[in-house]
Amino acid sequence: MTCRLSNRLNIRTFLLLVFCIIIWREASAQGDSLAPGFVFIDSINIDGNRKTSANLILRELEFVAGDSISVVELGTTLERNSLRLMNLGIFASAIINVLTWDEQNRVTLQIRLQEGWYIFPVPLFELADRNFNVWWNEFNHSLRRVNYGIDLNWLNFTGQADLFKTKLQFGYSNKYELAYRHPNVNKNQTLGLQAAISYSRNHEVAYQTDGNKILFITDPEQWYIKRFRASTGLIWRPKLFITHTFTTEYNQNEVADTIAQLNPNFFLNGRRKQRHLSLIYNFSVDRLDIRPYPLHGWRATFELRQNGFIPAEDLHLTRIYAEYDRYYKFTPKLSLAIVTAGRMSLPRRRPPYYNNQGLGYGNNFVRGYEYYVADGLDFVIAKTSFHYEILNRTFHFGKIIPVKAFQNFPLKVYLSINNDVGYSNDPFYGENNPFVNRTMYGYGVGIDVVAYYNKTARLEWSRNDLGQSGFFLRINTGF
Repeated sequence: MTCRLSNRLNIRTFLLLVFCIIIWREASAQGDSLAPGFVFIDSINIDGNRKTSANLILRELEFVAGDSISVVELGTTLERNSLRLMNLGIFASAIINVLTWDEQNRVTLQIRLQEGWYIFPVPLFELADRNFNVWWNEFNHSLRRVNYGIDLNWLNFTGQADLFKTKLQFGYSNKYELAYRHPNVNKNQTLGLQAAISYSRNHEVAYQTDGNKILFITDPEQWYIKRFRASTGLIWRPKLFITHTFTTEYNQNEVADTIAQLNPNFFLNGRRKQRHLSLIYNFSVDRLDIRPYPLHGWRATFELRQNGFIPAEDLHLTRIYAEYDRYYKFTPKLSLAIVTAGRMSLPRRRPPYYNNQGLGYGNNFVRGYEYYVADGLDFVIAKTSFHYEILNRTFHFGKIIPVKAFQNFPLKVYLSINNDVGYSNDPFYGENNPFVNRTMYGYGVGIDVVAYYNKTARLEWSRNDLGQSGFFLRINTGF
C-alpha cells in the first residue's frame, strides 16, 4: 500500500513538473512574440566622412556588424555612440539612425557625419596670468601682460583624428612649440604615438609665495627664466574605454642670478639650472557621455610620475596623482557633477619651490580662492555642481556663413550651483601661507555656456569661507 502511494506521488510529481515545463515554455514563447527582443546589425553605412578614415569611425563604436542590441536599449545605445564620435573632436555633428529594419529584425545602421573645420590658424591673444580675474584686478588689466602670435591647430591631420600643433608666441612671454599626436598607428588601432618639443622664456618669474599670493619680479630688458622641454609617448588603448600612456620627458630650466639670490630654494641650494628626465605612466577609464561638458557617466585617472633617475640630475621627485569624476543625470535638464582629485609626493623632504605647486593652478582650484594659491607636496580636492539646462537650441545661419561646418550653431546654457572643498599639505613653505595645512571651502552659482559642442565659458559668482566673494570668468576654446 505504501509502495503504491509512493508511486502515485512520484507520477503526480512527474506530471506536475512536465505540466509546469510546458506552461513555462508556452509563456516564454508567447512572451518572446510579445516582447521587444533584439535587433541584429546587418551592416553599418557611413556618410559624410570625406577625409576621416572609416576604420577610425567604426573603432569608436560599442558594436560591430553582426552584433545584436536590445530593442529597448537601441535608442540610447545609438545616441551614446553618436556622442562617442563627437568626443573625437573632429565632427560638427554625428548622428546614428536605423536605415532599414526587416521582418527578421535585421537592421542597417547609417552614420551621418558633418566633418568640422580642421585647420585653425588662430591669432594668439592670451593673458600671461593664471586667470582672467588676476589679470584684471591685480595687474590693472595691463595690455603689457598680454601674449600675441599665432597658434596653429590642424585637427584630423591625416584623417585618423591626429593633431598637428605649432605655436609662435611673442609679447610678454615667448614660446615656440611643435607637437604631433597620432592615436592609431597599427592595424588593430590599439597603439598611438605622440611627441612634442617647446622652448619658452619670460621677462617675469613667480619667485616666491607669501600670504598665499605669488610674488613676481619683472624686467622687460632681461629674460629671467628659460625653459626647454622635449617628450615622446606611446599610447596603448587595448579596449574601447581604457587608455594607457607611457611618456618620456626631458626638462631643462634656467633662471637669472637674481632669482637664485631672491629665493635660494627656487631650484634648491641656490642653483640656477635644473635638468632632469621624467617617466610618466597614465591610466584612464573614460565612460563619459560628453567630454567637454559631461552630464552622465564617470571617468577615473591614475598617474605615476618619476622625475629624475641618476644622482647627477637636479630633481628627484615621485608624484602619484588620482582623479575620479562622476556625473548623474536625474532628468533631461538636471544633473550633478562630482569631481575628486588628490596628489601625493615622495620623498618627504623639501622640494624646489619651482616644483611645489598645489591648489590654484589649472583645474585644481577651490572656487572663491581664485586670487590665491595653496602650494604643497600633497593636496586633495572635491568639487560638486548641480547643472540645470535653461537653453538648448541650434541656430541655423545657412549660406550667410560660407563655411559649411559653422552654418549650424548649437548653443546650450546651464545654471550651476557649486560647492568646493580642498586641502593642501605644505610642510616646508607653509609658514607665511595661512591657507595651506587647513581646509578651504567655497561655494556659489554660475552660468555655463557650451557652444559648438566643445567650447565652454563659465561666469561664476563664488564666495569662500573667509567671507570674500567675486565674479570669475573661465573660457575653454577646446584646443
